[in-house]
Amino acid sequence: MVYKKISVGFCAIVVVVIALGVSSHRQLSGIANDMDSLYKHPFAVSNAANNINFHLVSMHRHMKDVVLAQNKEQVEWAVSRVAAHEQAALTDFDIIFERFLGEQAQINKTYQRFVDWQPIRNEVIKLVREGQQQRASVITTGKGASHVAKLNREVGALVEFAYSKAQQFHRSAKMRKEQALLTNYGISIMAVILVALFSIYVVRSLRAANKDRSRRNHLIDQQIMMATIDKSGNVIDASNALCRFLGCVKSDLIGEPSQFFDNSPQGGQLTKEILRVVSTGMEWTGEIQHSNAEHQTFWAYSSVLPNFNDNYQIVDYTNILNDVTNKKLSIVDKLTALPNRRSYDEILSKELRLAKRHDYNITLAIIDIDFFKKFNDCYGHPQGDIALQRVATKLMECLKRPSDYVFRIGGEEFALVFSRATIAESQLFLDKLRTSIEYLHIEHGESNISDYLTISIGGYVLMPPQICDSQAFYVEADKALYEAKKQRNFAVVTGTQKG
Repeated sequence: MVYKKISVGFCAIVVVVIALGVSSHRQLSGIANDMDSLYKHPFAVSNAANNINFHLVSMHRHMKDVVLAQNKEQVEWAVSRVAAHEQAALTDFDIIFERFLGEQAQINKTYQRFVDWQPIRNEVIKLVREGQQQRASVITTGKGASHVAKLNREVGALVEFAYSKAQQFHRSAKMRKEQALLTNYGISIMAVILVALFSIYVVRSLRAANKDRSRRNHLIDQQIMMATIDKSGNVIDASNALCRFLGCVKSDLIGEPSQFFDNSPQGGQLTKEILRVVSTGMEWTGEIQHSNAEHQTFWAYSSVLPNFNDNYQIVDYTNILNDVTNKKLSIVDKLTALPNRRSYDEILSKELRLAKRHDYNITLAIIDIDFFKKFNDCYGHPQGDIALQRVATKLMECLKRPSDYVFRIGGEEFALVFSRATIAESQLFLDKLRTSIEYLHIEHGESNISDYLTISIGGYVLMPPQICDSQAFYVEADKALYEAKKQRNFAVVTGTQKG
């Protein structure tokens, strides 16, 4: 809603500014047109008419020079000057014809009077050339002078008309200027008011947003377990909610290696895995285990996301955690941190229903550690517990898909549930799993088949709805385990499958 109001306010300001610009442009264009008309018409006509008067006076003066000439050369020089001024006057008449804004008849009358003076001039010039200066003088000072006087008055009328038009254009330009100033003042005041109101609204909105942001940041800090971690895995910042979960204060974490807050025996390997994933720009998700100073163990669902700069280069990571301790305590085996028998029963039933609904194979594998009683008798129960933890960790590492599960369902007995694998594919996977346990090189001096700890696996692959009862499913997998234990360090897979 705030963004909508800001957008509306911004658009209103833009509209007012555009209106101011359009109005200014129109008014200035009008003033410019008036000034252009002033120079194109009244001034041009006035200047041309004044020039004609000048040429008339000059022509009349040179006509007197013709009459008073003492020789032929002086006559011809005076005649040439008359002709030059006449040509210039005709050019000015062309300007008046083109730009005069009054009645065309007025120009025609004046022009005709100018043309009518030519026969008088020609008669005077002819008489002078014939040596009749007396008669030529009479015409020049009489009829010729009278004609020039009338012509001067008519040309003067053109000048007065042009001056009147100039005054009209000047008044129009002045009026447009006043209108432009009033309009622009009005729109400018409106723009200033709008900008002021808009600024006040934006400032208030920003203050409210900052207050809301501060409140939300406080809630996040107190309620959400999160941390910022650099590319080396060290803590840059952490929320107080996370500090409470870890049983420490923020100063204990800043600048220290995070291990992504998993301090279990598998924490080091998990840190490498997380960094390997997130350093490629991908998100990592999974569970972490943390024990505090009082040896209390907590679990959290962890999400680690890379943060990028403008060049899409990773600068650091954001780690968000969600406490799942209460849930884990009810379904997790405390020693190995694997899902327990209760979780096995719930998940297997759910996976069987999904397999039936979507019509795909599902495999149940039962794993038993070979000669584990002898191992405990030989090395002691603490070493037995460590061996169980290492086996559990390796089993978890071998399961890659979210729909694959591993459980501790008894003392040294584990169960695996995975889907969409044939009997041959299940056999290949379980053989690799069996081999990976032996490659842990957990010494077992009392084993009859290997120098190291080994496992036997019995697996059963079914295609619902052949068998959809979890207990019957377990019985079939246990039968396969019985066959595998005849040889030890062996995997037997049986079952029914589609196709």
